[in-house]
Amino acid sequence: MLQSAVTPRQDEAISSSRIGTNEIGQMVNDLFSGMLEIPVVPASETLRSATPPELQASISISGEWEADCYVLVSDKLASLIAAGMFDTTPGELNSDEVLDALGEVANVIGGNAKGMVDLDCTLSLPRVGRDISNLPDEAISVTFDCGGLPLTIVIVEL
Repeated sequence: MLQSAVTPRQDEAISSSRIGTNEIGQMVNDLFSGMLEIPVVPASETLRSATPPELQASISISGEWEADCYVLVSDKLASLIAAGMFDTTPGELNSDEVLDALGEVANVIGGNAKGMVDLDCTLSLPRVGRDISNLPDEAISVTFDCGGLPLTIVIVEL
């Protein structure tokens, strides 16, 4: 199973969902290595601190379990994600297609998280933008290395 760099609650799972770093790692590995054909490996501390995210996609889960899921990436990684999703090269896509692809990544991660809790919940539409939220310390945050570019997944239980 894919291991990853985490902060700050490294060994804890979100209490009601049983979603922890291993589950997030598996979701990311399945999506990125499988569907997008972008290899992911654990991120080093150097990579995590070297490249601040430029784009954020998020999705809310509401119902019997409530959480927000965030995907934080650089512009370059967002372009690579979109190219993988649309089976093209990064230079051939416009900014709306890149944002749509990043929103779909948040949708897939949020949908997988929702499926793991096995409670009556619904997903919001994805939100994508450059306004990077200040996320609480109680969040599970996992960072991966995607070809030298950081990908951070954050799940905040509400």
